[in-house]
Amino acid sequence: MTDRTFPEVSIPYGEKSTRAMQITCAECNGVAYFPFLTGVNRKPPSAAVQHFQAKGWVVGSSHRKDACPIHARPRKSTRGGKPMTTDTQPAADAPRAMSREDRRIVFDKISGVYDTDRYIAPWTDAAVAKDLGVPRDWVATVRADFFGEAGSNQLFDEYLAKHAEVAAELKAVRERFDTEKAGIGKMVDDAVKALAKTLQDFEKRIAELTALGRKIEREIGK
Repeated sequence: MTDRTFPEVSIPYGEKSTRAMQITCAECNGVAYFPFLTGVNRKPPSAAVQHFQAKGWVVGSSHRKDACPIHARPRKSTRGGKPMTTDTQPAADAPRAMSREDRRIVFDKISGVYDTDRYIAPWTDAAVAKDLGVPRDWVATVRADFFGEAGSNQLFDEYLAKHAEVAAELKAVRERFDTEKAGIGKMVDDAVKALAKTLQDFEKRIAELTALGRKIEREIGK
């Protein structure tokens, strides 16, 4: 488990703030924090794992397998040779409210990746949240308050427009093909083959655009 990593965020620490490693429950999005930078000493991720486990968290091999004490599997004891489960689990830390410092950090980040009325590709609300290790709702709130309502970016918008255009063209070609195929006795065979090839070309373009769209979605977290 020593190779696990955690998002780093800024949290209040006394009268100041410090950097901390954050763990998020894959079930309920509850969070807990482990301050790793106090003074000049930086603590390793392995210390964070031990800290979270001591608080009742299940630390998985990736963030998708992390579980807060409420959603962790019941712990078993074989004392006396009989398995025993416990229903009493410590509660997960309540989601932390966005502080003034958090808002400033999110604002500064968006300022560098936002243009006029939308994000610069490949940035989105989700991408900013992942980069900063903060809830997506924080990013959406700051972006809506200070920048605009568009949480998308030019790359994804252009993809959607192009996909819609090619899909409309494909529909028209398919309808024409079906109509003319019904009257094949009145058509030259070569013309039917040419139209069939056009239809196949459009279907290939749609497949390529669909694959591109999935790649974009994975990269920008749309």
